[in-house]
Amino acid sequence: MENNIFDTLNHAIIASLSQFVNAYAGFLQVLNYLAIGVFFFYALMKGWQAYRFLAHVDLRQLGDGAEDFDQLDNRSSLAIVAASFFFKTKKHYLHEKHNDRRQNSTPPDGYIRDAAFQYTERYFQEQFLEPISLIANLMPPLGFLGTIIGISVHFLSNAGALNSNLTVTGIATALYTTFVGLICFTILEFMLKIFYPLGRKRIEEGLSAVADQEFQPLERKAV
Repeated sequence: MENNIFDTLNHAIIASLSQFVNAYAGFLQVLNYLAIGVFFFYALMKGWQAYRFLAHVDLRQLGDGAEDFDQLDNRSSLAIVAASFFFKTKKHYLHEKHNDRRQNSTPPDGYIRDAAFQYTERYFQEQFLEPISLIANLMPPLGFLGTIIGISVHFLSNAGALNSNLTVTGIATALYTTFVGLICFTILEFMLKIFYPLGRKRIEEGLSAVADQEFQPLERKAV
Protein backbone atom coordinates (compact mmCIF):
# COMPACT_ATOMS: atom_id res chain seq x y z
CA MET A 1 0.00 0.00 0.00
CA GLU A 2 2.80 2.40 0.97
CA ASN A 3 4.74 1.55 -2.18
CA ASN A 4 1.67 2.28 -4.26
CA ILE A 5 1.26 5.68 -2.61
CA PHE A 6 4.90 6.62 -3.16
CA ASP A 7 4.83 5.36 -6.73
CA THR A 8 1.73 7.41 -7.40
CA LEU A 9 3.32 10.53 -5.93
CA ASN A 10 6.52 9.92 -7.86
CA HIS A 11 4.70 9.56 -11.17
CA ALA A 12 2.59 12.64 -10.43
CA ILE A 13 5.68 14.76 -9.69
CA ILE A 14 7.49 13.51 -12.79
CA ALA A 15 4.44 14.10 -14.97
CA SER A 16 3.97 17.62 -13.62
CA LEU A 17 7.63 18.53 -14.08
CA SER A 18 7.69 17.00 -17.55
CA GLN A 19 4.64 18.98 -18.59
CA PHE A 20 6.05 22.20 -17.17
CA VAL A 21 9.47 21.77 -18.78
CA ASN A 22 7.98 20.84 -22.15
CA ALA A 23 5.59 23.79 -22.07
CA TYR A 24 8.09 26.46 -20.98
CA ALA A 25 11.43 25.04 -22.13
CA GLY A 26 12.08 27.77 -24.69
CA PHE A 27 11.14 30.54 -22.28
CA LEU A 28 13.34 29.07 -19.53
CA GLN A 29 16.32 28.77 -21.87
CA VAL A 30 15.94 32.35 -23.07
CA LEU A 31 15.52 33.55 -19.49
CA ASN A 32 18.66 31.66 -18.52
CA TYR A 33 20.74 33.25 -21.28
CA LEU A 34 19.27 36.64 -20.45
CA ALA A 35 20.21 36.27 -16.77
CA ILE A 36 23.77 35.28 -17.68
CA GLY A 37 24.05 38.23 -20.05
CA VAL A 38 22.68 40.82 -17.62
CA PHE A 39 24.83 39.68 -14.71
CA PHE A 40 27.93 39.44 -16.88
CA PHE A 41 27.37 42.92 -18.34
CA TYR A 42 26.95 44.36 -14.84
CA ALA A 43 30.20 42.68 -13.76
CA LEU A 44 31.98 44.13 -16.78
CA MET A 45 30.70 47.60 -15.87
CA LYS A 46 32.04 47.13 -12.35
CA GLY A 47 35.33 45.99 -13.84
CA TRP A 48 35.54 49.11 -16.00
CA GLN A 49 34.86 51.31 -12.97
CA ALA A 50 37.53 49.45 -11.01
CA TYR A 51 39.97 49.89 -13.89
CA ARG A 52 39.38 53.65 -13.87
CA PHE A 53 39.70 53.69 -10.08
CA LEU A 54 43.09 51.98 -10.41
CA ALA A 55 44.45 54.58 -12.82
CA HIS A 56 48.00 55.65 -12.07
CA VAL A 57 48.40 59.12 -10.59
CA ASP A 58 51.71 60.88 -10.12
CA LEU A 59 51.21 62.14 -6.58
CA ARG A 60 54.46 64.09 -6.74
CA GLN A 61 52.69 66.63 -8.93
CA LEU A 62 50.33 67.50 -6.09
CA GLY A 63 51.00 70.41 -3.80
CA ASP A 64 52.10 70.28 -0.19
CA GLY A 65 49.41 67.71 0.53
CA ALA A 66 46.63 68.79 2.85
CA GLU A 67 44.47 70.81 0.48
CA ASP A 68 44.91 68.43 -2.46
CA PHE A 69 44.04 65.29 -0.56
CA ASP A 70 41.01 66.92 1.03
CA GLN A 71 39.36 67.33 -2.37
CA LEU A 72 37.92 63.92 -3.27
CA ASP A 73 35.16 62.88 -5.66
CA ASN A 74 33.97 59.72 -7.40
CA ARG A 75 36.72 60.05 -10.00
CA SER A 76 39.55 60.05 -7.48
CA SER A 77 42.02 57.21 -7.88
CA LEU A 78 42.68 54.53 -5.29
CA ALA A 79 46.11 55.98 -4.52
CA ILE A 80 44.61 59.37 -3.71
CA VAL A 81 41.95 57.78 -1.49
CA ALA A 82 44.65 56.01 0.53
CA ALA A 83 46.76 59.16 0.79
CA SER A 84 43.72 61.24 1.71
CA PHE A 85 42.77 58.88 4.53
CA PHE A 86 46.31 59.13 5.90
CA PHE A 87 46.35 62.93 5.74
CA LYS A 88 42.92 63.34 7.30
CA THR A 89 43.75 60.92 10.11
CA LYS A 90 47.05 62.66 10.76
CA LYS A 91 45.34 66.05 10.77
CA HIS A 92 42.73 64.73 13.22
CA TYR A 93 45.36 63.55 15.71
CA LEU A 94 47.32 66.80 15.42
CA HIS A 95 44.13 68.77 16.02
CA GLU A 96 43.32 66.66 19.08
CA LYS A 97 46.84 67.15 20.39
CA HIS A 98 46.54 70.92 19.99
CA ASN A 99 43.14 71.15 21.74
CA ASP A 100 43.91 68.70 24.53
CA ARG A 101 47.06 69.70 26.37
CA ARG A 102 47.03 66.40 28.26
CA GLN A 103 47.69 64.58 25.00
CA ASN A 104 51.43 64.92 24.49
CA SER A 105 51.87 62.50 21.58
CA THR A 106 50.18 61.25 18.45
CA PRO A 107 50.12 57.70 17.10
CA PRO A 108 53.17 56.84 14.98
CA ASP A 109 52.90 57.24 11.26
CA GLY A 110 53.32 53.48 10.82
CA TYR A 111 50.14 52.87 12.78
CA ILE A 112 48.19 55.40 10.71
CA ARG A 113 49.66 53.95 7.53
CA ASP A 114 48.48 50.42 8.38
CA ALA A 115 45.01 51.73 9.21
CA ALA A 116 44.88 53.64 5.92
CA PHE A 117 45.97 50.56 3.97
CA GLN A 118 43.31 48.35 5.56
CA TYR A 119 40.57 50.94 5.14
CA THR A 120 41.37 51.63 1.48
CA GLU A 121 41.75 47.97 0.61
CA ARG A 122 38.42 47.14 2.24
CA TYR A 123 36.74 50.05 0.47
CA PHE A 124 38.05 48.88 -2.90
CA GLN A 125 36.92 45.31 -2.26
CA GLU A 126 33.42 46.27 -1.14
CA GLN A 127 32.83 48.69 -4.01
CA PHE A 128 34.23 46.65 -6.89
CA LEU A 129 35.84 43.27 -6.21
CA GLU A 130 33.12 41.65 -4.10
CA PRO A 131 30.30 42.34 -6.63
CA ILE A 132 32.47 40.96 -9.45
CA SER A 133 33.39 37.90 -7.38
CA LEU A 134 29.74 37.26 -6.49
CA ILE A 135 28.64 37.38 -10.13
CA ALA A 136 31.59 35.22 -11.21
CA ASN A 137 30.48 32.54 -8.76
CA LEU A 138 26.93 32.71 -10.18
CA MET A 139 28.01 32.02 -13.76
CA PRO A 140 28.67 28.24 -13.54
CA PRO A 141 25.42 27.43 -11.65
CA LEU A 142 23.38 29.49 -14.13
CA GLY A 143 25.01 27.73 -17.05
CA PHE A 144 24.54 24.34 -15.46
CA LEU A 145 20.87 25.11 -14.83
CA GLY A 146 20.34 25.85 -18.51
CA THR A 147 22.09 22.61 -19.43
CA ILE A 148 19.86 20.58 -17.11
CA ILE A 149 16.76 22.15 -18.66
CA GLY A 150 17.99 21.44 -22.18
CA ILE A 151 18.95 17.83 -21.46
CA SER A 152 15.66 17.19 -19.67
CA VAL A 153 13.67 18.47 -22.63
CA HIS A 154 15.72 16.42 -25.06
CA PHE A 155 15.37 13.18 -23.12
CA LEU A 156 11.65 13.71 -22.67
CA SER A 157 11.07 14.35 -26.36
CA ASN A 158 13.52 11.76 -27.76
CA ALA A 159 13.22 8.86 -25.36
CA GLY A 160 13.19 6.32 -28.13
CA ALA A 161 16.18 7.68 -30.08
CA LEU A 162 18.95 7.91 -27.49
CA ASN A 163 21.56 6.45 -29.84
CA SER A 164 20.81 8.66 -32.82
CA ASN A 165 22.80 11.60 -34.11
CA LEU A 166 19.89 13.77 -33.00
CA THR A 167 20.61 12.81 -29.41
CA VAL A 168 24.26 13.85 -29.66
CA THR A 169 23.30 17.15 -31.27
CA GLY A 170 20.64 17.84 -28.65
CA ILE A 171 22.97 17.16 -25.73
CA ALA A 172 25.69 19.32 -27.29
CA THR A 173 23.21 22.16 -27.70
CA ALA A 174 22.12 21.80 -24.08
CA LEU A 175 25.74 22.03 -22.94
CA TYR A 176 26.17 25.44 -24.55
CA THR A 177 24.79 27.24 -21.51
CA THR A 178 27.37 25.61 -19.25
CA PHE A 179 30.05 26.51 -21.79
CA VAL A 180 28.92 30.14 -21.84
CA GLY A 181 28.74 30.25 -18.03
CA LEU A 182 32.26 28.87 -17.68
CA ILE A 183 33.63 31.34 -20.24
CA CYS A 184 32.07 34.25 -18.34
CA PHE A 185 33.39 32.85 -15.04
CA THR A 186 36.91 32.57 -16.47
CA ILE A 187 36.89 36.15 -17.76
CA LEU A 188 35.69 37.58 -14.45
CA GLU A 189 38.15 35.53 -12.41
CA PHE A 190 40.96 36.72 -14.68
CA MET A 191 39.87 40.32 -14.02
CA LEU A 192 39.94 39.69 -10.27
CA LYS A 193 43.42 38.18 -10.46
CA ILE A 194 44.60 41.42 -12.07
CA PHE A 195 42.70 43.84 -9.86
CA TYR A 196 43.70 42.39 -6.48
CA PRO A 197 47.50 42.91 -6.76
CA LEU A 198 47.09 46.11 -8.77
CA GLY A 199 44.86 47.55 -6.06
CA ARG A 200 47.46 46.83 -3.38
CA LYS A 201 50.12 48.39 -5.60
CA ARG A 202 48.12 51.61 -6.01
CA ILE A 203 47.50 51.82 -2.26
CA GLU A 204 51.21 51.39 -1.62
CA GLU A 205 51.97 54.14 -4.13
CA GLY A 206 49.62 56.52 -2.39
CA LEU A 207 50.95 55.79 1.07
CA SER A 208 54.55 55.93 -0.12
CA ALA A 209 53.94 59.37 -1.58
CA VAL A 210 52.45 60.47 1.74
CA ALA A 211 55.44 59.09 3.64
CA ASP A 212 57.73 61.33 1.57
CA GLN A 213 55.72 64.42 2.52
CA GLU A 214 56.61 66.54 5.53
CA PHE A 215 53.83 67.41 7.95
CA GLN A 216 54.91 70.92 8.87
CA PRO A 217 51.97 72.43 6.92
CA LEU A 218 49.56 70.30 8.92
CA GLU A 219 51.26 71.10 12.20
CA ARG A 220 51.23 74.83 11.54
CA LYS A 221 47.55 74.65 10.61
CA ALA A 222 46.77 72.72 13.79
CA VAL A 223 48.64 75.27 15.87
